[in-house]
Amino acid sequence: MKSQRIAVAGGTGKIGRHIVEGLLKIKEKCSLEIIVLSRSQSSDISYAGTNAPVIPVDYNDQSSLQKVLNQFQVDTVISTLSGHTPDAFTTSQENLLRAALSVPSFRRFAPSEFAFESEQISTFIKLYRMKLPIIQSLRQIQKERPDSFEYSLINCGMFMNYLGYGNTKPEGHKAYGHLAHFPYIFDLSKHSADIPGDGERQFVYTRAEDVGEFVAAATQLEAWEEHLNMAGEILTLNEIFRLCEDVCGTKFDVKYSSREDIVAKMNPSPENIMTNFFTEGLLAIVDGDDIENPMNLNKLVDVKPMGVRQYLEQWWGN
Repeated sequence: MKSQRIAVAGGTGKIGRHIVEGLLKIKEKCSLEIIVLSRSQSSDISYAGTNAPVIPVDYNDQSSLQKVLNQFQVDTVISTLSGHTPDAFTTSQENLLRAALSVPSFRRFAPSEFAFESEQISTFIKLYRMKLPIIQSLRQIQKERPDSFEYSLINCGMFMNYLGYGNTKPEGHKAYGHLAHFPYIFDLSKHSADIPGDGERQFVYTRAEDVGEFVAAATQLEAWEEHLNMAGEILTLNEIFRLCEDVCGTKFDVKYSSREDIVAKMNPSPENIMTNFFTEGLLAIVDGDDIENPMNLNKLVDVKPMGVRQYLEQWWGN
């Protein structure tokens, strides 16, 4: 059955906000009720002429979470929660899931993925290991409730918006959406790239705004597959680099970093799990298996995402 009463946990910022906006865009058409769960008080989120209330919650208190979800008769929970410690990340999602299971209307859960599949890259990126316990819980619950519960791991690859870093367009800040502002691998503001490996590894890019629309459309599917993967475009790093040069109309200063180069950049005594996060991501590109993204969600819903060239031309073209 399609989702109708949806709670987005962590929906006040970054990719969570894009998902809320994607849902608000179809709210009236699909007769949706949407709430946003947040650790702090915040005003309603307004978009596309409608809004979603923000409900402050304590993710350490299952009974209070259950009360909120039950009050709004939530049938679908989408988690975009994040954190740098197991307490802030793993425990919060588990409490949210357990609370939802006590709500009669509840039947769907999407954990906080929305990047590359955690099970594929957790060997390299320590932060993603905190995403694994909730996946195991979801699989166990589906075995116990095969006719009344489903979940999906929804992934989009890298956010295309990071390619907009440093652009000087009049409204250039819109290139980032609600995401943080920084370059990754490609820094078009400096006409430079530091490419891990030989550049022939395929890379999945999806614009954050399109992620929101894909997720919103996925809530209207009659059934969820375990993996729902989307992509704005899948290109090799070399193909992306050549597009950057072509759109900017200039040669880039390009470095190809070997595995040894990348390992040398790592802090041997990291202060926290984020210290080596982005460097670990580069190592995953060099050492990992090819990222599997069959783009099945692209085929299941009617969303037309922006491609890399179109995005580059919008924010870097003359």
